[in-house]
Amino acid sequence: MKANHGRLVFGVTYHGSLAESLTGLDNFYGKHISAGKLRAQLAWLRRHFQILTIGEIFDRLQRGNLPRRTAFIAFHDGYAGNYDVAFPMLKELGIKAGFYIPTAFMGTSERFWVDVLDAALKHTRTPRLAKELSGNMEALPLTNEPQRLSAAGTLRRRLKSLPQQVMETEFQRLIAALGWNNPADVPPLGAHDRCMTWDQVEEMARAGMEIGSHTHRHLICALQDETTLREELTQSKKLIEAHLQSECRYFCYPNGDYPKSGNEYTDRIVRECGYQAILYMISPYNYLHAQSFRLTGVAIGEDTTDEKFKRALSTLRFHWKRLRKSPIWPWDSEPETTTGL
Repeated sequence: MKANHGRLVFGVTYHGSLAESLTGLDNFYGKHISAGKLRAQLAWLRRHFQILTIGEIFDRLQRGNLPRRTAFIAFHDGYAGNYDVAFPMLKELGIKAGFYIPTAFMGTSERFWVDVLDAALKHTRTPRLAKELSGNMEALPLTNEPQRLSAAGTLRRRLKSLPQQVMETEFQRLIAALGWNNPADVPPLGAHDRCMTWDQVEEMARAGMEIGSHTHRHLICALQDETTLREELTQSKKLIEAHLQSECRYFCYPNGDYPKSGNEYTDRIVRECGYQAILYMISPYNYLHAQSFRLTGVAIGEDTTDEKFKRALSTLRFHWKRLRKSPIWPWDSEPETTTGL
């Protein structure tokens, strides 16, 4: 196989994993998948695909011996449940996966702001959030669970659209309006909102798991100035390399389903910071060659039905999309040049 000959590779991405299923604000968007569901999906993937790490995929592409039905699996965010639940399962099934970690959270008690927001909405006694705080035309009622779930989605969308410093100020105002002087005072959702320790990350790496960067502070890259973005990328890379004593080659975008607009800029900076490939969450389909830089995986969670999971990983669906000239993901599937972005 020539080095520039494209091959179809499937990508599957997860966030957290739990022993038991959680719903509502405890598991908004179903981002933490339960052990039984995860085990069934991993076993199905192993039966139907040759599962390799991204590094192994590029090595095999370079040598021209990549298997025809190849997939990679990635876990984002560094939640402790991925060590407690997913890691033992992967070892038992003989699967190697990638884990993308925001290094500022490893081995600390820090929580992601989205988890603090969900916990604040779950525990608040505030019946209504003023429209100037919600960014809505109307105040947000918070008297029952459906209203609080709706508010969680509205507030997420607003805060994620703001530059980091503005977001942090607005987040602090929201937490105060919901009843706490400091985000650290908000009760946790549970043990599942904590992150892994560096010892756990190092253990997974020794077992053959691939460790990549998810920025340092889990910032949305397209909203950052160049100085901040470079600091996030280089600091995370250096910390991973210092702990693992090996090169950190791959990067995964936080909130990586955002569209192409702005990513020409961020992708260029990621490449200049020394990463060899970059992972989005847009689609399960990758048409890769040895010089590819961008990959994508479909995001799977507790709310993903078995039918949707299997349909997303259908080769026939991939070819149907190509025949209809429908976008497989936001970039051409034709081979890139080694320099062009």
